[in-house]
Amino acid sequence: MRLRDFVGNQQMVQILRRGQLPQASLFTGPEGVGKKTLALSLAALANCKGGTEEELCGTCPSCVKEAAGHHPDIWLFQPHKNLIRIGKDARDPNTMRQLNREVQFRPFEGRLRFFIIDQAETMTEEAANCILKTLEEPPETSRIILITSFPHRLLPTIRSRCQTFPFHPLGRETILSYLEDHLTEDHLEMRASLAEGSIAIALSLDLEETLEQRDRMLGLLTSWCEQESFEALYKQCEQLPLRSELKTREGVWRYLNLLHRIGEDLYFLQVETPERIVNQDRLEDLQKLSEGVELNWVRDFLYHVDRARWDIDHYVNPLMCFETLWLMSSNDVGNRHRQV
Repeated sequence: MRLRDFVGNQQMVQILRRGQLPQASLFTGPEGVGKKTLALSLAALANCKGGTEEELCGTCPSCVKEAAGHHPDIWLFQPHKNLIRIGKDARDPNTMRQLNREVQFRPFEGRLRFFIIDQAETMTEEAANCILKTLEEPPETSRIILITSFPHRLLPTIRSRCQTFPFHPLGRETILSYLEDHLTEDHLEMRASLAEGSIAIALSLDLEETLEQRDRMLGLLTSWCEQESFEALYKQCEQLPLRSELKTREGVWRYLNLLHRIGEDLYFLQVETPERIVNQDRLEDLQKLSEGVELNWVRDFLYHVDRARWDIDHYVNPLMCFETLWLMSSNDVGNRHRQV
């Protein structure tokens, strides 16, 4: 991808395209905001023979090889079995030992060698320890880029040896503009709103299934606010498909994100900014729910959802995260009802 076509995080793009990329970098931020795409584009730019200092040509032999995934000076390591580029599983210590050897060679065709480790948080401790010395003293002709959405899962010794470049979620309008240029389907605004700041999620989202899950969470929250009954809550959670989905980390994470979005919509209603509501198709139900809660309760609920997401990210049992959310919310019941 040419840098002028990169979507979002433009300040970061300008810094990296104009400045000297450190020998060891850490790209952090949500999934699907372009971290790996930019890393590969910067590697192509550094070795491009037909572009400028700030833009690659996309047509020279170096750019063509990078686009095809077989440039001898650009290595991509990622935790997948079927790799389309030169690279191996970053979780394997032997692979990281191979990186240590390869990084010592001078470029075969280009100006710099690039070693890009995607989903770096999946490295085992042994694999991570293998590259510590290389990260501390990489050769002048090599650049190492670690990419992760979960920097806290990396060893502190890894983080301390890299210069961190944070990427941020993309705005709804930015994603919507991209979707309008690349998709012809209906409901693009809803797709952009549910994308969690990620173009990759926006493109891969099963909109029908996601809206069904959204409605499930809206019904669960409404029932909770009306009854405050754990028996009723658990009865709903025992129904399929919710029962099976709450047993997986990915399923709970998805439902927590949907609950957070609903909570934000309640907040927007409370502060009288309904134009910011994402779930406009359920506006009537949200208004009814909002009439029965206080602003403080909404704030507390959003806090507890965030806390549950933190727990799920730190390997707490998925179902326990979900159940604890409602237990904590019940402690704030005194702030829930409006004063009559």
